[in-house]
Amino acid sequence: MTDGMRRLLLALFLPGLAACSQSFYQLGAPLPAAYEREAEGRTLAAVLAELGPPQRLSTTPAGFVMGWEHWRIAESGVGVSLGFLGADALTVDWGDARVDGDFLLLSFDQGHRVVSASRVQWDSNVGRAAAVQPLLGVAPLVAVDDLLRPLPQHRWGASNLRPMPVAQNLPHRPDQGGSGLEQRGTPGGAGQRALEWQ
Repeated sequence: MTDGMRRLLLALFLPGLAACSQSFYQLGAPLPAAYEREAEGRTLAAVLAELGPPQRLSTTPAGFVMGWEHWRIAESGVGVSLGFLGADALTVDWGDARVDGDFLLLSFDQGHRVVSASRVQWDSNVGRAAAVQPLLGVAPLVAVDDLLRPLPQHRWGASNLRPMPVAQNLPHRPDQGGSGLEQRGTPGGAGQRALEWQ
């Protein structure tokens, strides 16, 4: 077989030896631009009519705070078999994940009016990796599972059936509306939830 024939066969069969996966997630509704600049003084009813129900809620000594989130997550992976090089049992894998987030926090007084507003926006790479793995990719190179968990209010009833340290700490957990808010992806052993470690 000539060198030119080998190159032609390699060019024809190489795409068949590769695999690609892409996952895109969008969590929450997009937030209006510059909303935080004009929010002060608005009533709770007006805010809820414009933004819908909040994803985060907590009491404060002066009233309460509400948080709205919008996340766009992109996770990509590419794998190539090394069979064409004579290493039939190996694959080379690459993975990448990006997150574009928008978090709006509004503080309300006892009269249900906005007293302060803040917003944080980011666009960052949350993971990038490469690996040589046997036969096929057996482990994800980048994972965004911690960012895709359901919001805390989806677990309120079941949370009372958790192990005793967790159930006793429920009124104080930031994700239960008791004292403060936390964003997605906060490590489980941080802050108030450190009391639940066994």
